[in-house]
Amino acid sequence: MDSFFVVRHGETQGNVMGINAGPLDYPLTKKGKKEIEYVAKTLSETKISGVYCSPVFRAVETAKIMAQPHKLGVQTVEGLTEAKLKAEFVGKEGRKRILITPEAFDETYQELQDRVVSSIEDIQKKASGNVIVVSHGDPITALLQYVVERKIGSNDYYVLHPDPGSLSIIDFKDRLELVLFNYHRRLFER
Repeated sequence: MDSFFVVRHGETQGNVMGINAGPLDYPLTKKGKKEIEYVAKTLSETKISGVYCSPVFRAVETAKIMAQPHKLGVQTVEGLTEAKLKAEFVGKEGRKRILITPEAFDETYQELQDRVVSSIEDIQKKASGNVIVVSHGDPITALLQYVVERKIGSNDYYVLHPDPGSLSIIDFKDRLELVLFNYHRRLFER
C-alpha cells in the first residue's frame, strides 16, 4: 500500500443550505462537480489501483468522477458512511449547531472513528498501490484525527474538517501519516 487519496464528496445543495443530510440522496451541484473534476484531473497522472467510497449517493457520484480518468470501477464500503445522526436531525437545517451537539448522533465519536479506521484497514489489506477513498466530512475528520494521533474527548469534534470537493492524502509506510490536508481548486482561484 502506498497512499490513500482521501476525498470528501463534492458540494451538494444540502451543503449549501446547511442541511444535516446523513443518508439522504443529495446530488452534486454544478460547483460540486467542477470541484471534483478538478481533483480528478489533479490525480489523473497518478497510478491508482482502486476507488472506494461510502454507498451514499453523493459519495458514489464523486467516486465515479474520480475513477473515470483511471478507467476503474467504484467499490462501496459501508463503514465510510456519514456519521449516524438520530432520525429527528436528518434532513433538517442547523448543521453548525449539530456539530457541537454529540447527543444528536446515534454513535459516539469513538465508534465513528473505530468504524472508519477499520474500513481503511480493510481496504489496506486488500489493495495495493495508491487508492482513492471518497467519504463525508465527519468520517474523514475522525480518520485524520486518528492519523495525527489526536486524543478524543467530549468536545473534539471537527478540529480537522475538510471542505467539500477537497483532497487529503495519507501515506502508509511504517504507520499512517497525513501528508496533505484539504487541497482543492479554490486554493488557486485568488
